[in-house]
Amino acid sequence: MADPSEQIEKIREQFTRQADAYIRTRQATDEAGLLGLVALSGAQRTHAALDVACGPGFLTMAFAARCASAVGVDATDAFLERARAEAARRGLTNLSFRAGDAESLVFPDASFDVVSCRAAFHHFARPAHVLAEMKRVLTADGRILVADLVASEDPEKAAYQDRIERLCDPSHARALPESELAQMFAAAGLELVVQPRSTLHYHVEEWLDHGGPSESATREILALFEASLEIDRCGLNVRREDGRLRFSHTAVAFVAKRARRAP
Repeated sequence: MADPSEQIEKIREQFTRQADAYIRTRQATDEAGLLGLVALSGAQRTHAALDVACGPGFLTMAFAARCASAVGVDATDAFLERARAEAARRGLTNLSFRAGDAESLVFPDASFDVVSCRAAFHHFARPAHVLAEMKRVLTADGRILVADLVASEDPEKAAYQDRIERLCDPSHARALPESELAQMFAAAGLELVVQPRSTLHYHVEEWLDHGGPSESATREILALFEASLEIDRCGLNVRREDGRLRFSHTAVAFVAKRARRAP
C-alpha cells in the first residue's frame, strides 16, 4: 500500500507537470459523458453537489449547470487555477473550487446531496478512506457517484496493467477490479443503485501524451503492449489497427445510496 502523504505528493507533481496535457484528453472534456454522469447520479435543481478530486473541474461545472450549487476539491493547485478560470469564462457563479485532501474533507457531516469522484480512485493510496469521507458528507437520502477505470479480475493481468499505468503516470496507485470496488461499497454501508460499464478506446500515442513518460519509460511501455498482442497479458484488448497500437480501458460508474438498516 502506498503511503498517503507520499502518494498525494506524487499526484501533485504529476498533474502540475501534466495539467495542460490532461485537459486536452477526450476523457477530461467529454461533455456528453459528463452530462451522462450527472444524470446518472440523480442530481436535482435543488441539490448541493461535491466533486472530489475534481481535477480541471469539468464534472463540477456539469453539476453546477444542473444543481443549486457545486464545490470541487482537488490537491493540485494547477488544476484548481485552470478550473476557476474556465468557470469564470463560462459565467458560472454557483460553484467554487477548494484545495483539499480527499481522505479528509473539510465539510460538516451531511453537507451534500450528491458526492462524486471521477477518474481518480486508481490514484488513491487508501480508496476505502476516501469512500468513507464521501459517505460522511452525504445527506441521508443522497447519492454517491464513483466513476473509474477497472482492472481485470485476474490478479496477474491486473498487476501487468498497473505496471504499464505507473510507467506512464507515476501517481497511479492501483486499478481495482469491479468486484473489489463493489465490495468496498458494501463494506462502507452503501447500497449500489446502478453500475453501468463503458469502454474507452485509445491510440497508445494519444494515451502516452496525458502521462508524459520519459523516453526509457515509453520504450518499456511499448514493449509491454507489444508483448500483449498475441497473448492478453493485461486485460486491455491490446491490438494493432491501421498500423497503430490501440487498447481499451473498461470503466464502471457506481451510483450508491446509504444502505437501509435491518428492521
